[in-house]
Amino acid sequence: MIIATIGLGYVGSTTLGCLAELGHEVIGVDVNRDRAEALAAGAVPVTEPGLNKLVSKHVEQGRIRATTDLIEALRTADCAFVCVGTPSTRGGMLDDSTLRAVVLEIVRARLELDRVVPVFVRSTALPVSHGRILDDITALLDGRQPAAYAVHPEFLREGTAVADFFAPPKIVFGTSDEAALGPCDALYPGINAPILQCGPKEASMLKYADNCFHALKVTFANEIGLSCAAMGVDSREVMEMFCEDTKLNISSKYFRPGFAYGGSCLGKDLAALTAYCRREFVEMPMLANIRNSNEGQIDQLAERVMETNPTSVGLFGLAFKADTDDLRDSALVKLAERLRGKGLEVRAYDPGLDPEHLCAPSLCYLRDTVPQHESLLTTDPEAMVRECDVVVLGRHFPQTDLSAMPWRDGQPLYDLDGTGRLPDTRR
Repeated sequence: MIIATIGLGYVGSTTLGCLAELGHEVIGVDVNRDRAEALAAGAVPVTEPGLNKLVSKHVEQGRIRATTDLIEALRTADCAFVCVGTPSTRGGMLDDSTLRAVVLEIVRARLELDRVVPVFVRSTALPVSHGRILDDITALLDGRQPAAYAVHPEFLREGTAVADFFAPPKIVFGTSDEAALGPCDALYPGINAPILQCGPKEASMLKYADNCFHALKVTFANEIGLSCAAMGVDSREVMEMFCEDTKLNISSKYFRPGFAYGGSCLGKDLAALTAYCRREFVEMPMLANIRNSNEGQIDQLAERVMETNPTSVGLFGLAFKADTDDLRDSALVKLAERLRGKGLEVRAYDPGLDPEHLCAPSLCYLRDTVPQHESLLTTDPEAMVRECDVVVLGRHFPQTDLSAMPWRDGQPLYDLDGTGRLPDTRR
């Protein structure tokens, strides 16, 4: 098939590279000329293990190309994947304006070209957003074409997105009509996963149900961890046993006491759903308070660190999770800012965030979010451990030998990761 992928950010770039690996010809489309030209040259604008190699290979083989011309891409495309951003507004509601504008631009192009190009929306948006978009499509088409609209959510975890694409937990098509259903069978040759078919609104709500549950699981494990700590109980042993029950407790993913969740999905999707329900006077007290509990994890750790009366703190990890350079809504960035706000000097080591090799989105986010960010990042973990009064192990990096670090007797260390091999005196 020939597939146009509109939006070359994280989801779009990953989708584009993986679809090409499946044998499709993919045309990347982005309004940002620099991003489109970079991709056409084989450069991916995000950090994701294995993706750059995948994209550069298929650019070289002619299976991937990129353009800023949407109509040109749709002229030969069998379907269009929409992967544009849907950020949060200041009040937590979803800003779906870019998604709506892009979909309607595709529909106008379809009319101009006089061909039906089914639209598969990968961007996360509320069911009400898709309802409005479908109403707009119906009005614009005025019976001249079928809507050919599908909500096709992605289930990609940053850091393992390429592997997740080829081994998904499920494949979901929320289609408006037979025209949208047409290309579905040919999209994922060779991928063995449950295929779920439903309406557009149900498919979009499934994504929110998933992400809200993931956020809930992280918060649940952390609150169990806090209660265990208050009673002298080993919370990790408790939760390891808890996760042995795969019949009733569903899955072990996210069920590890450690630290607050972050990233571009969980908080945004939780905020969008609860903000909409609040506006509609639908009370959801548990979901509405997950964010407060999550932020409380950061506040409580900051208070515990301050109780040691330090002047400096070193952080292992700054991105919101391992094997990514994504800083959006990172709990470790928030912790760093809280500690700096209390007058402490904070240093952070994260091999994915080398100051000289940060990709543009991460660098812009760091510059906009963290004042004096130049003094925050370090590439020398040994110097950080040697010079800081307190160390927080946000995550363990396999290439870093923690046991060889220059630890000092009595130096406080807060292990949020639980997988690092530390000297006995540092556990």
